[in-house]
Amino acid sequence: CCIVAYLNYEFNVNFDKNESPDIYRLESEKIHNGKNQRFGISPLPLAAILDENFEEVTAVSRYISEYSNFRVDDEYFSEGVKMVDPAFFDLFSFEILEGSKSDLKDKASIFISKKLAEKHFADQNPLGKQITHLSETGPKDYKIVGIFKDPPLNSSFGGSYFITNISNWIDLQNANQTRSGISSDWGQMVLTFFKLQNKSDKDKIESVLTSEYLEPQNKARVDHKIQSYQIAPFAGLGLKASKGKILSHSLRRAAPPPAVIVPAIMALLILLIACFNFTNTSVAIAGKRLKEIGLRKVMGGLRSQLCFQFFLENTLLCAAALVVSLAIASYLVPAYSQMWPFLELSLSFDENISFYSFLVFILLLTAVLAGIYPAFYITKYEPAAIIKGSNKYGSTGKITYILLTLQFSISLMSIVLGMVFYKNSIFQKEMSYGYESEGVISLQFDTAEEFNSFKNTVSSYTKIKTLAGSVHHVDRGYINDPVENGLVSHDVDIMHIGDNYMEAVNFRLLQGRKFLDYSETDQRESVIVSEELVRRFGWGDPIGKKIVWRDTIPLYVVGVIEDVYLRGFWDPVSALMLRYAPEEAYKYMTVKSSADDLQGVDKYFKQEWSKLFPDKMYTGEYLDNGLDNASLINKNIISLFLFLAFIATLMSALGLFSLVSLSIMKQTKQIGIRKVLGASIRHLLFLLSGKFVVILVIASIFGCVISYYAANLLLSSIWEYHIVPGVFSFVSSITLLLIVALGTVGLKVYNAAVSNPTEIIRVE
Repeated sequence: CCIVAYLNYEFNVNFDKNESPDIYRLESEKIHNGKNQRFGISPLPLAAILDENFEEVTAVSRYISEYSNFRVDDEYFSEGVKMVDPAFFDLFSFEILEGSKSDLKDKASIFISKKLAEKHFADQNPLGKQITHLSETGPKDYKIVGIFKDPPLNSSFGGSYFITNISNWIDLQNANQTRSGISSDWGQMVLTFFKLQNKSDKDKIESVLTSEYLEPQNKARVDHKIQSYQIAPFAGLGLKASKGKILSHSLRRAAPPPAVIVPAIMALLILLIACFNFTNTSVAIAGKRLKEIGLRKVMGGLRSQLCFQFFLENTLLCAAALVVSLAIASYLVPAYSQMWPFLELSLSFDENISFYSFLVFILLLTAVLAGIYPAFYITKYEPAAIIKGSNKYGSTGKITYILLTLQFSISLMSIVLGMVFYKNSIFQKEMSYGYESEGVISLQFDTAEEFNSFKNTVSSYTKIKTLAGSVHHVDRGYINDPVENGLVSHDVDIMHIGDNYMEAVNFRLLQGRKFLDYSETDQRESVIVSEELVRRFGWGDPIGKKIVWRDTIPLYVVGVIEDVYLRGFWDPVSALMLRYAPEEAYKYMTVKSSADDLQGVDKYFKQEWSKLFPDKMYTGEYLDNGLDNASLINKNIISLFLFLAFIATLMSALGLFSLVSLSIMKQTKQIGIRKVLGASIRHLLFLLSGKFVVILVIASIFGCVISYYAANLLLSSIWEYHIVPGVFSFVSSITLLLIVALGTVGLKVYNAAVSNPTEIIRVE
């Protein structure tokens, strides 16, 4: 388990390790409601300004990432595409397997990752082959000119995708807006990377950009006025983004801190239990080596030599365990890696030199934790007392009981955490997202004409209950802008929806009314807001309240809906504003049917889509799919804690069984004599198991207190909305642990209590 946790940690800490420390990203910063907000994006024209006006800058590349539809021959598929400047391959450590990176200058060329090449071209060589990008403005053909090695998942650019020249994206934007000049549009924000040989030049460039180039951006984006430009080293950006410190990061993030810390804590807890077991057992059976120790000391052996001998024996035993653990880890590592989509762990012995240092460290740590106390304990007595038999060894002292208490405390904590996360998964499954996902399917269109064409074809299908159009959709897009009421401003999520959309996803209206489909006033100035927006502005009666969007557009509240958790339960619920969209702006079709009919509706849609749009990929998606990520994380966390609980409880029970067995062996004569003198089985059961029951009670109290705070800390670090650990989780966990522990003790003690006293005494 420690090996898995280490590889998990190393995977995250080595995020972007192959990239040059001379690479920087141009970012922007604004102050909103008194707080600094850092954005990973900057205006599109600044890349050319950096390249042309600053000799300190040696290479510049803009970066746009999209998810688009493609076609190879008759195969349609969706894939990511990165649109960049030609210097991109000079900046970052992409390994070009075939082709020349200079071909990125050609707009008609495209690079493909190795995995995609193998997936879509099988045994063929894809170089020179044609691939068609199914863009909003129509199909565009590219020629495959190169293959690059897929970047690892612990990279800002990890994964499989296509790379082409950013000029293609600029052409697409120009076509969509029926005008040219996107390259000089200060309102268009992108990622901008550049190489800076001398770090000391960073402050100078920041100062010049902030003093000379803020005004054109703020004029172009009155809704997103920034206060300064910042230059951030590329190294470490993924780790910062994973902690939520950067908005609009637009790159792969490192794993969130809980995903690294929790497995490490779990592994150390399991290791501690094993070490406690070893220590207790070693101390308990020390009596078997008394004569050896006494004779060695009589013959001149020093205590330091004996300590070293016992410590070396422990180390050799731990080394044997390490060999076994590597064999087990060869199965656990890939199994754990497959649980998480952001991980790519492997147990490699020839590519990871630091792994050997870790193995030596964990070996020595285990040997010290497990063996240092027994080594000093066994060798502390004088040889005369040992040989005369005046000292009793191998007894279970205070340290043994303390370690056993800690073992069961850890076991209880593991069981409680498993129970708590299971209850939390049920709570979140039953908690309303503010919309209904069951039986809902959505489709995306490039134009309103396509939307209407498909609507006219399928609207008469009898299994459709509700059909709606919209510009945005709950799991496929919305915008975020500041909205003002008086002197107060808040960032608000905004969705433009059409007729029947609220019915299709079941937005629940709490006050006021819905949009009127015949009202031009509603299209122009009416909005429906969420409860959270009402709370933020402190309105008693929100109906009729005026808000201002983008500094100039007055809007009036006509209705209030229940809060909608567009970002799931990870972050605080955002304020939401709905605007009424005209039919000519629709991009999404949302269809509601019964859950039983959904697959049939989807199949019917695919058939009609292929007839109407034979050159386009089908875009239908179940709304349920958007919630799968939360379910996966809940399921995996429960699995991890159940695994920890099982291992910890099993190891604690084994340790308890060993101590009880040794304790009974040392009291064999006492048990026989007590029975001869008339002691009852109940009295013997109480005599032999009483101290272990006390240990379990103390462990239960201590474990409950620790697990309560640990559960709250873990839940809060992952979700904004979660349960508070309840009594049921603790009572059921204690009950389970007591059943296991008392069953372990009771069986052994009962066998001793019912044994024949004459046999016991005769043997003695």
